Amino acid sequence: MLIVVLAIIVVLAGWVAAVDGLYPLPEPRPTRLSTSTSDGWTLAVWHRPATHRRSPFPVVLCPGLANNATFFDFVRPQNLAAFLSDRGFDCYTVDLRGAGGSQPPDSGPWDVSIDDYIRRDVPAIIELIERHSGSRSLVWVGHSMGGLIGLAASSLSLQGRLAGLVTIGSPVYFPHGRRLGPLLTLAQWLSPWGAFSTAFMRLVAPLAGRVASPLSASTNLENIEAVAQRFAAANIFAPMWRGVLRQLEDWAMNDAFRSEDLQVDYRKAVASLAAPLLVVGGSVDELVPEPATKAYFDLARGSPYPRTLALFGRQHGQINEYGHGDLVVGQRAHLEVYPVVADFLERCAAARAAAGTD
Repeated sequence: MLIVVLAIIVVLAGWVAAVDGLYPLPEPRPTRLSTSTSDGWTLAVWHRPATHRRSPFPVVLCPGLANNATFFDFVRPQNLAAFLSDRGFDCYTVDLRGAGGSQPPDSGPWDVSIDDYIRRDVPAIIELIERHSGSRSLVWVGHSMGGLIGLAASSLSLQGRLAGLVTIGSPVYFPHGRRLGPLLTLAQWLSPWGAFSTAFMRLVAPLAGRVASPLSASTNLENIEAVAQRFAAANIFAPMWRGVLRQLEDWAMNDAFRSEDLQVDYRKAVASLAAPLLVVGGSVDELVPEPATKAYFDLARGSPYPRTLALFGRQHGQINEYGHGDLVVGQRAHLEVYPVVADFLERCAAARAAAGTD
C-alpha cells in the first residue's frame, strides 16, 4: 500500500512539473516586493514600473476570490498591468494572504476573513507602496472581491488616499445569492484544514479549452482563447479560505455587504466614496448581472466626484459578450476594456494635477 501511495505522489509531482514546463508565464516578470501585516503575514507585491511615467500616483491591482496576482499580470496581450505600464502608470499587483507569493507567520493563523484583507492586508500594502513610490495617493483597481476590498477600505485605511477607484465585476448586490449559498457552504465543508485548495486546477490545465469546464459559471469561456484557458488554469488560482467563504455566504444569502461581526455596512462606503469611480460590468456575467451592476452604480451617484459606468458586451458595441473573469483576461479585453480603464486613470491624473496634489 505504501508503495502505491508513493507511486501516486511521484506521478502527481511529475505531472505538475510537466504542467509548469508547458505553461510558464513569459518574461520579463515584475519585480517582487514584500511587506508584513500587523499579524505577521508576509505579502508579495509585484511592481511593474511605467515605461514612460505620465502619472504622479501608483496603481494597485487587486485580484478577487481564488486568484493571485498573475490574474492581472498574465500572458500578453491579456495583461492589464503591462498595458497600464505602457500607458505611463506604475503598477503594483498584490498577492493577498494565502495567495501566490504570500507567506503566513509560523504560528498560523489557519483561517482568514475578508475583513482581514480589508483591515490588515490593505494597510500593509499602501504603506509599502507609499514608501516605494513616494506618493501618498493611489488608484485602486480591483476585480470582483478585489474591488469590494477597495470599496470597503475606502472609509478606513484608504480614506483620504484614493485618487480613483476602479471595480471590475464587483458584486455590491447579490440578486442570485441564494443560488450561490449552497455552493459556498459546500466549499466550506471541503476546507477541513482552513482553505479550499485550487491546486487541482494545475492538474487539469492541459484539458482546459478542450473539454467542458466548471468555470463557465464564472467566466464566458467563449471569450477566452483555449491556450489562454490552459495558461490560466496553470497559473492564476489561489486557495479559498473557509472564513472568506463563510463571509461571502452571509453576503450572498442576505444580499449584504458587511463586516463579519455584522457591525459595519460597507455599502455606506460606496455612497460616501470621496474619489472618482469607474464601475465595469459584463453583459453575461452570471455572478454580477447587469441590473446588479447598475444598482451599485446608482448607489454611488450621490457623490460630487465623477462616476462612470462601463458595460461590455454586444449590446454595448463590443464584438463578444463579456462574463466575469474575461473582463480582464478575455481575448479582446486589451482592445475593449483596458483602454477604458487607462482613459479613466488619465482623467484622475489630470484632475490631481489641476488640483496641485500628488
